[in-house]
Amino acid sequence: MYDISTLIHDLLLQFGSVDIAESEFKRMVNEDDELKNEFKRWCEEFGYKERNAFRNYCQDYIQDHESIFDTLSEYNE
Repeated sequence: MYDISTLIHDLLLQFGSVDIAESEFKRMVNEDDELKNEFKRWCEEFGYKERNAFRNYCQDYIQDHESIFDTLSEYNE
């Protein structure tokens, strides 16, 4: 069983680029039927379309973390 969110985070940290991490993720999904099925369930659960799920999740993740830092900055002022 895979934790798709953790896998995406790990790939981003490993490759340091959304494009490269996405390419590697797609390669992994194409080679592993269990991962492909988990990814489909994950997309359904979070409301993502499979085609753009990786990139959309990354954008959502970055926006969420930017808003955390904005909140902290406002608190310190």
